[in-house]
Formats: sequence, C-alpha cells, structure tokens
Amino acid sequence: MATLSGYITEVRRLLHDANANFYSDSELTDYINSARERVVRDTGCLRTLQISQIPAAPVGYTGNPIPWAANTAVIAGQLLFSNIFTYAVTISGVTGNNPPPYPAQGTNFPPSAPFVDGTATLQYAGNAEIIPYVSLPNAINTLDVLNMNVFWGNSRYPLSYMPWTQFNSQLRYWQNYVGRPVAYSIFGQNQIYISPVPDQVYQVEYDTVVLPTPLTNGSDVDQIIDPYTTPVAYYAAYKAKYKEQSYGEAEIFKQEYLNHARSVLNTVFTRRMPDVYSSSY
Repeated sequence: MATLSGYITEVRRLLHDANANFYSDSELTDYINSARERVVRDTGCLRTLQISQIPAAPVGYTGNPIPWAANTAVIAGQLLFSNIFTYAVTISGVTGNNPPPYPAQGTNFPPSAPFVDGTATLQYAGNAEIIPYVSLPNAINTLDVLNMNVFWGNSRYPLSYMPWTQFNSQLRYWQNYVGRPVAYSIFGQNQIYISPVPDQVYQVEYDTVVLPTPLTNGSDVDQIIDPYTTPVAYYAAYKAKYKEQSYGEAEIFKQEYLNHARSVLNTVFTRRMPDVYSSSY
C-alpha cells in the first residue's frame, strides 16, 4: 500500500533530490496530493457507492427533510417538503390543516417571504428536485455521479440518465410533476436534478467517483491502490519542475505521467462475460 513517505521518496528519486536540497517535504506533499486528484480525474479509479435520501437538504441546510403533515408539531431548523418545494421551519409551532400553498399566477416563484402555517412559520429553502453534492455522504469530495438507484419496497430502480437539455425539455415541463423519480441529470458542477419530484422519502444509492482525502502524515496510507498509484510520482515531479521553470524536464515528466496513466487503464481492462453459455446478452 502506498504511503505519503513512500511517495515523497519516489518523487525525490525522480528529481535527484534525495537530500532535500531543493524541495521540502511539505512542498512535495502538495504536489503529491494534487497528483492523486489528477489520477482520479483521469482514471475514475476511486469509485464508491453512497447512500442518502431524497428529497435532500438544500445548500446551507442540514438534516433530512420530512413530508409536511397537517396538525403536526415542528421545531425551528427542521426541514419539510410539500409538492415541489422544501421549507425550513423558522418559528416552532404546529402545522395547519392545509399544505403550504403552491404558487399561483401573480405570486413569486419560488416563494421568497416567510409565511405562517398554523402556528409555525416556514421559509422556502429549495426545490425538492435538486440534490446538491454537499448533501451526499462524501459531500463536495464527490467528483461525478455515474448511476443512481432508488429503493422502493423490495425493489431497486435504476434511474435513466438524460443530458440536461433533454431532461429540462421533457421532464420539467409540468412544475407539479411529482411521483417516483425515473431519471436524473447533472446541472453545473455539483447539482443533481431528478424527475419526477419525489412524492415521498426514498433511499437512494449513488454510484460515484470521489476525490481522495489529502495525505498529511508520512505514515498515511493512500486510498488509491496499485496499479493506479504508479502515475502519481510522475505528475508530482512534473509540477515540481514546472515550478522551478524547467519547462523541458517538466514536459518529459508530464508525458511520462500520461504514458503510465494510459498503461494502467490498458492493464486493468479485462474481458468479463456475464454468462459464457448464454447468447442473450
């Protein structure tokens, strides 16, 4: 297993700086962590399943939203969802008899002002169709979402992925389109949109690529394992040489990084047959 101290030793050998005359350990640590992130970006090697719920907490809020229910005690800071919106309780109390009003013609969309619901006060917090990366277990370390599965009863339903333009035109036409989600899309750098908007709480499994946790101590063991560790030192050496403006040597190390990254991808690419006796796949 690769460790930070092992990486530093390997990079020093490439740079011919075994005695640390030109590069400090802290400087090389920065380059190594940057290289680890680059390897994950280029190979997608750090893949994990994350479990969370939808609707999710909007940006700036914590805790899982719960369905709005009539005549129910709620406390300040709690999140509720009703129809397509998520609301934050700003003043504790008991909810009213009717759900929060859906915006009608001539009203603000989304609602901007706090409103009284029974004896409680609610404030719009976000749209229930949005899942910010920050709400996932790995939060902003989530680099990409490859697949999503919704748990419903004893079934696991995979959601279809749609490019944003198609998703927006086909599945967001009706604002109050609620139900069990069937598709998702990625908007911007860190937001997932789902449709239909969830009509209840669902558990969701996310197939994701996540960024590695920075290594800080020499004995720290890397989450990335062999063979994906092999390109790291070359990219770190590239950054070190680029910093000292040795652009020719930097380019050599960068090319070596690319060669090793391609080699790793070719090495781990193996044929897998679902069933060697079946022709139905």
